Amino acid sequence: MKLSEAIGARTLLEKVAGKEMNGASALAYAEFVRTVLTEIQEFESARAKLFEKYGEKVDDKNLKIKPENEKKFQTAIKKALNKELKVEPFDLSGSGVSIAPADLINALPLFK
Repeated sequence: MKLSEAIGARTLLEKVAGKEMNGASALAYAEFVRTVLTEIQEFESARAKLFEKYGEKVDDKNLKIKPENEKKFQTAIKKALNKELKVEPFDLSGSGVSIAPADLINALPLFK
């Protein structure tokens, strides 16, 4: 699964984390989510560094990518988002969690 897929499914991951499930599944899911969220945090940190590298301060809190650096920035972001995550999809079927198929549509690579 690509990092971009995990980022897109972050809300769903957190939603499922708030649902009741059997103990073994809850532990396995917590470990799965921690791994995925750690990867997302690392991306956010790298993205912030790219903003610092290719951007300029707009005000005290915001940076803007310089026009001459836009292509380099976009290339670096795309490369980061295409990173393959080394996590096995989580098996929802044994967890006892009830979830709407509509919630899973954009997160299918994360689950079995």
